[in-house]
Amino acid sequence: MFTGTHLPKIPRAMPRINDKILHFSAFFGLAMLLCYCTNSRRLLKRFGIIAAVCLTYGMLDEWTQSFVRGRSTDIYDFAADATGTLLAISLYATVRVIWGRRSPSFRTAAEAS
Repeated sequence: MFTGTHLPKIPRAMPRINDKILHFSAFFGLAMLLCYCTNSRRLLKRFGIIAAVCLTYGMLDEWTQSFVRGRSTDIYDFAADATGTLLAISLYATVRVIWGRRSPSFRTAAEAS
């Protein structure tokens, strides 16, 4: 991601895609991978750390783009980064809760109490 966001210009041979969609997609993917690769029963702390890591990286990424010729810092790019991050975490958490309720171990624990 870092290399792609710090190239001076997008080559003309590449298809033109709104860069906000690219930012959203990249950070959605990053947050989803971090959710999938981490494991902790303390979900609020886990997802909070993932959000903090992604948003910090997004801020640093936008700031360092100002040092590249032809690039600039854009608050709307960061907004797309944040939206992708938060949507991925929300979606992952929702699916995890729904999936957890369907698993046999969840039902067994619920029936025992």
